[in-house]
Amino acid sequence: MALTACSGSSEPKAVKAVDSSSPTPTTTSPTPTPTPPALSLLSGRTGKKNGPVYAVKVDNTTKAHPQIGLTKADVVYIEQVEGGVTRLAAIFSSTYPKVVGPVRSARISDIDLLRQYGTVGLMYSGSQTPLLPKLLAAKLKLVSFDASRTGYIRSPRRPMPYDVIGNFAALRKRAGKVSIPKSVGYKFGALPTAGGRSATHATVRFPSAVVDARWSSTKKRYLLSMDGAKDMAAEGGQLGATTFVVQYSTLRPSVYKDVNGANTPRTVTTGHGKALFFRNGKVFKGNWQRAKPWYPTKYTFANGSPAVFAPGQIWIALLGRNRPVSIN
Repeated sequence: MALTACSGSSEPKAVKAVDSSSPTPTTTSPTPTPTPPALSLLSGRTGKKNGPVYAVKVDNTTKAHPQIGLTKADVVYIEQVEGGVTRLAAIFSSTYPKVVGPVRSARISDIDLLRQYGTVGLMYSGSQTPLLPKLLAAKLKLVSFDASRTGYIRSPRRPMPYDVIGNFAALRKRAGKVSIPKSVGYKFGALPTAGGRSATHATVRFPSAVVDARWSSTKKRYLLSMDGAKDMAAEGGQLGATTFVVQYSTLRPSVYKDVNGANTPRTVTTGHGKALFFRNGKVFKGNWQRAKPWYPTKYTFANGSPAVFAPGQIWIALLGRNRPVSIN
């Protein structure tokens, strides 16, 4: 009885059998989606950031050449100023030069032109005194040589007033917080299969200046000449555009004059007009449209489809509506 009571005091717990022949379940991690490469909204170049936007006013007359730092620009505008000569507004976002110049004065046309990029840091050397209140009231971060020489030097190798050179990093610091580009109206992609015609050479005639753009099949760019001389960069090579645009615009006399009393034309970059798009040795007819200064410029081909730019640096000639352009 004692043995029976002891042996019946408890029962052993059942042990669950494990089938070692069954595979051990595994968990599969989802395949990560590859991150698309960075793409510059202003030039379509891959591997480039969309950094804060700065504009630099650069002289474009004979004594200003060779110009410094323009190879780093995403977009370069050619503007008409007093006497029918031209000046540049170079836009930088994806890459910045160490130095840039020769830096020259701002104009009334710059206020509306630059507004489409947001609040831009504008680097320039002076302006007409009556224009200064307009510049101060504009959506711009002004970085003027006249206000402060911090970040600027006068090069002893260049004659005045073509000697003002800017240190880009120092001028960026002066500008403070400026806009990052968003939608700015440029679409990049492969060469359209229809709609264009051969165009290896274009000559754009301002009243007192001539811009030549000649297609180079080896450089894959339209190499530029200004007033009959190759437009060379101080850092080496000839300046050029993967897409060269002629934007026909209205030019009106303004209330401003230069030191010689010549009237300052105002280039109207809102509204609409015709355009020519040169890329890959071909030209495409089209149009541009921009309802408000803070809207991006909408570029379209003649059939109404969005104009497609070649990835790389863009040059835009803001030309009077009745000015001649020769195409070969």
